[in-house]
Amino acid sequence: MGHEVIGDANLQPAEPAAPLNPQDPTLAEMEAWGGALLRAITGNGDLQWSGQTLYAGTMPQALLAAHHTDVPVALADQRGLLDSVGLRFSLSDAELHSKHQPSDPVERMLFELLEQLRVESLVPKAWPGARDNMRQRFLHWAQSFVDSGLTESSLGILLLAVALIAWSRLTDQEMPDRMSDAIESTRMALSTPLGQFWVQLRRTREDQNAFIEPALAVSRWVGQAVRAAQEDAPRGNGNPKRRGKFALPLHFESQSDDELPKAKTGDSRAWASSSQTYRVFTRKFDREAVASELIRHAQLLEFREKMDDEIARSGLHVARLARYFQQRLATPQRDGWNFGLEEGYLDGSRLAQLVSDPQQRAIFKDEMQRPVNETAVTFLLDCSGSMKSRAKQMSILVDVLGRALDMAGVSVEVLGFSTNTWNGGRVMREWKRAGQPQFPGRLNERLHIVFKDAGQRWRHGRQGIAALRKPDIFREGIDGEGVDWACQRLLAQPARRRILMVISDGCPMDTATHQFNDEHYLDQHLRQVLATRERAGDVKVCALGVGLDLGVFYRQRLAIDLEQTMDEGLMLAVAELICRR
Repeated sequence: MGHEVIGDANLQPAEPAAPLNPQDPTLAEMEAWGGALLRAITGNGDLQWSGQTLYAGTMPQALLAAHHTDVPVALADQRGLLDSVGLRFSLSDAELHSKHQPSDPVERMLFELLEQLRVESLVPKAWPGARDNMRQRFLHWAQSFVDSGLTESSLGILLLAVALIAWSRLTDQEMPDRMSDAIESTRMALSTPLGQFWVQLRRTREDQNAFIEPALAVSRWVGQAVRAAQEDAPRGNGNPKRRGKFALPLHFESQSDDELPKAKTGDSRAWASSSQTYRVFTRKFDREAVASELIRHAQLLEFREKMDDEIARSGLHVARLARYFQQRLATPQRDGWNFGLEEGYLDGSRLAQLVSDPQQRAIFKDEMQRPVNETAVTFLLDCSGSMKSRAKQMSILVDVLGRALDMAGVSVEVLGFSTNTWNGGRVMREWKRAGQPQFPGRLNERLHIVFKDAGQRWRHGRQGIAALRKPDIFREGIDGEGVDWACQRLLAQPARRRILMVISDGCPMDTATHQFNDEHYLDQHLRQVLATRERAGDVKVCALGVGLDLGVFYRQRLAIDLEQTMDEGLMLAVAELICRR
């Protein structure tokens, strides 16, 4: 799982978790308490639970145990998953486990499952709720295995039998009668080749190093049995028909068809060599430009007209979005008094009316409240080459959201980041003339683009958004400097709440910088900038990952597919991310 060992087998009970909704939680509710639960179990403050993905800081952690895949959104299953994952982080040495992992997919799946069951068997006695949660999760998975139809083959029933026997032996819990009966004949057949290893697994479960030998023995025996059965199977004899979506995780690096891929990053040698200080070879060719100045006026009007037509035909309800933003972002503020009311604060100026007319009731007053929006939102658009094909959809998305925010009284700015040229341009030539010093840092001409300034009302600034459709502004991407620039502009605005939304489809990418530093140099700078902003707490930074989950960089993010039709569901999901505290 790619994490450090935290704690030991003598876990002490953590503080009781906050009471949970007895009804099944939504994904949003699980994100709210899932990370807190994991941090309480492990004592690791960097753990986050988001989008059914575990993050240590911003690095995704793989959950590879068979019963950790496709976990239903049900309270018992989710609690079982999180309790199980927390124990794995606390009681398993990831480096030791990875060192001994088999390469064969079946063997690796079983070795992974056995290690997970080992740590689940070590749950403290003071945690009976966690023990029950994990029991329910495992048995729900086993029942899904049975219901899938995979056990109608000899190989399927073999794999289920090994999993159930290992679970029962390690956790000292009885399997339900229906499952025990289903695997009875297979269990008897396994007693001779695997009986001694079941005993060793139970005896060594508190010592991971000693546990590895019997775990590998069981995994290898089963792997060989599966390979032998597959070789002996008649050609063309298909697998049993599978019911539902249940699948065993035999391809650990593959991506679910229903999920968008996750961005990946790593450590930079160039970054470490510069004492984690971001370098720029020269800034003299950098520039900041207004988008409308990068395109002919006639072409800009043509693009704007097309955008207006496409938005009109989309059926998107901008006024409804505006009301949503008004309700979520505005705060009530005093705006004078209402007089002549029949309840409220006593109005001293009307006491004479009461004396002259004891039946008079309209002698009260109350404060008038009006919603005031003191929020500033900036959209920062990735104008690297890979976003060129999505420029049309991105322009509509930003235009609709920006117009709705403006209607709600929010200050809106739209910015972009790109480069003046490809492959380093004049900066690269100067670096070569300087003798090509090692690790030069950023090695290209930075371009920052203002599509709409925060000081403009939307009806005046909206023209510039159409410049997004000009293909040659999309070159390379230096994300860290773009985020820092956008945050500085936000901080200059007189707002009580500042929100930056980055829209990007991947990691920072500048060919020259990567070639003469390394591929993760710009990644490291982006992570440093985001960490600084998070510590300061003065700007909320969130991200829309276009076709990609950007969780390696941004804690608050949403992965979207702009190739699909943009509808109100997508717009509301993005709006919720913007408004989320």
